[in-house]
Amino acid sequence: MAPVAVYDDVAGFYDATRGGESRGDAFAAELDGRLPPGVGPILEVGVGTGVVALGLRRRGRGVIGVDIAAAMLARARARLGPVLVRGDNRRLPFGDGSVAHAVSVWVAHAVEPPEAMFSEVARVLAPGGRYLVCPTNRSAAGDVIHPILTAMFERAQHLNPGWRQRQVGASDILAWGVQAGFVGHVETCRSRSWLTSAAQQMEWIENRIWVDLRGLDEDTYRHVARPALDALATLPTGPIEQRAEADVVVLSLR
Repeated sequence: MAPVAVYDDVAGFYDATRGGESRGDAFAAELDGRLPPGVGPILEVGVGTGVVALGLRRRGRGVIGVDIAAAMLARARARLGPVLVRGDNRRLPFGDGSVAHAVSVWVAHAVEPPEAMFSEVARVLAPGGRYLVCPTNRSAAGDVIHPILTAMFERAQHLNPGWRQRQVGASDILAWGVQAGFVGHVETCRSRSWLTSAAQQMEWIENRIWVDLRGLDEDTYRHVARPALDALATLPTGPIEQRAEADVVVLSLR
């Protein structure tokens, strides 16, 4: 697993830098349309701050959530109440066949080994259960911010021996699901866009709000961040539209 303390450390500004309830609701809409009828329970594995689960609840779904980071769960409880449990995605604190369906959004890259999470979800799903998994967003054509940040994250992960987030795509998730006994396929979500600015991105880098920048010594941080800050400084001032595409891996028990 990714270091739990890292996610506890960023819980206070996690939503602000990742789209908050608006992003969560957009993912919930995509997931809800791919889940069978019924109210659940829907288990969100890696519930984080609860923005996706909140969107599912607003669509009439019964939800429960699990996450290992206590500070993230505290944020989720403020939104969802007592339907959450602290636990390891690789050893889910639920009985065999006890949940109808499950979802995970932006989680698989932070679990080591990821195969353990998929096996656990297969164990706790009821017969005919579906598991919907979203990797992190893909940059859309014309997005000038995402390539700069991606290059920075790659430098950080190369130079920080204590922090490794694997790069995970839909094909990886599908393979892990099949290995755990699911059958599945990949679907593409609607693209989304939002406004940011070079100045905002530079401020977030300087304040180390990105998980990948936490724990770096000063020399390493400068080596990782300076090229990104320099590249952002060349962009126009004022609002910049970012655009992203996302996938959903639809897994069903055999």
